[in-house]
Amino acid sequence: MTKSDRKPLLISLDDDEQIGAIVKTVAERAGFEAHTVTSPDPFREKLSVSTPDVIVLDLQMPQMDGVQTLRHLAELEIKAAIVLVTGMDERTIKAAEQYGRTRGLNVVAAIQKPFTPEELLDALLAAKAKSGPLDADELKKAMELNQLVAHYQPTIQRFADGTWDICAMEALLRWNHPERGLLTPDAFIEIGESHGLGTQITDFVIAQGVEQMCGWRARKLDLGLRINVSASLITDIDFPDRLSAVLAANQIDANSLTLEITEVGTLDQEADTLDILTRLRLKGVHLAIDDFGIGYSSLTQLVRMPFNEMKIDKSLVMRIPTANEARITVEALVGLAHKLKLSVCAEGVETQETMDFLDRIACDAAQGFLISPPVEGRKVPEIVRRWNNRSSNSQRTPRFSPDSV
Repeated sequence: MTKSDRKPLLISLDDDEQIGAIVKTVAERAGFEAHTVTSPDPFREKLSVSTPDVIVLDLQMPQMDGVQTLRHLAELEIKAAIVLVTGMDERTIKAAEQYGRTRGLNVVAAIQKPFTPEELLDALLAAKAKSGPLDADELKKAMELNQLVAHYQPTIQRFADGTWDICAMEALLRWNHPERGLLTPDAFIEIGESHGLGTQITDFVIAQGVEQMCGWRARKLDLGLRINVSASLITDIDFPDRLSAVLAANQIDANSLTLEITEVGTLDQEADTLDILTRLRLKGVHLAIDDFGIGYSSLTQLVRMPFNEMKIDKSLVMRIPTANEARITVEALVGLAHKLKLSVCAEGVETQETMDFLDRIACDAAQGFLISPPVEGRKVPEIVRRWNNRSSNSQRTPRFSPDSV
C-alpha cells in the first residue's frame, strides 16, 4: 500500500467500551483505520508510535479529564483534527473547544452524549476533511485574502519592588482558515519557509505588530513588541535597514522591539549572519535566543552571537511544579544568563507555584497562560489593566492608566 492509499488513522479515548465500539464502527464506515482505548496510558502509548489524523476525545475521563488530555496533546504539538464528545452542558463544551484552540490544537467539532451514529458520522467526515495536509498554494491564497492575523500574548517583567507588570506583547501569527478555524504557526509556518514565503510572513507580522503598537500608544498604553524570527531567515543583509525604516516611519524606538530567534542551533558563523545580528543590536533592537534548554539551543551560539536575552523553553518551565530536575535546570539557566549579563524570560508559566518559584530565583520576565493566552489586539488593553491593577499595594507609578481605555 502506498502512502497515498493509506487510510486515515483515528484514535478514540473513551472510558465507556460501548461508546468506543460505536465510534470504531462509524469511523470505519467513514473510511478510517480506527483504534479505541479506554484509559490514558494506552492512549499515550498509541500516540508515541503513530500519528493520528483524527482523535475522538471524551472530556469526562476518570483518570485524566479532557482538559488535562488537551493540555498533553498541546505539549506534544499534535496536529490531528480533534472531535470532543461529552455529556456536559453546551457552555462547558464551548469552553473546552476554546481552550483547545487557544492551545493551538485543531479542535474541529464537539457532540453531546447521547448522540446518534449519524451525528457522529457527520462529525467524523468533517474532521476527515480538515485533517489533511495544508499546501503552499493555500497559504499564498490566505495571504492574498488577508486570512493571516496577529494575536498577542503578554510578557511580564519583575520590578525591584517585587511586583510583576506587563511590559511587552509577543505577536503570534494565526491563520483564520475558512474551514479549519484558527490555526497556529505549527500547522503552516514550515510550509511557508520551505516555499520561500518566510521573509514575506515575517515582514507581515512586523508590520501588523508595529501598527498595533501605534494603536496602543494612542491610548497611552506603553508596551514593547516581541516577534519570532526563524534562524533560517537571518540571511537577508538588508533586513536591519528595512526594519529600521519601518520603526522610524511609525516613530517607534528600536529599544521597544525584541526579536526572538528560533532554531538558533542552525545559525552559522558566516560573516553575513554576524553582520545582520550585530547591526540589529547596534540599532537598539533586542535579540533573544528562543527555546533555550532543549532541542536546537546552543551554548556556543549564546556566547558568540550578540544576544542580550535568554528565553527558557516552556517544556522545562511547565514541569517546575512536578519535577525537581526541571527546577534545578531552570535555576541554573537563570544563574548562567545573569553571569553572562543576559536577561531571562521563562515561557510556559501556567501555575502560581511556577510564578512563585521564578520570583524566588530572580527570573527577569515570564510568559504563559497564568498571565493570559494569546488574544486579539483589541483585547490587550483590558488584559493589561486587569493584570497590572491586580495589586493595590504597589507604590510604583502605573505603566497603564485605566482612564485611557
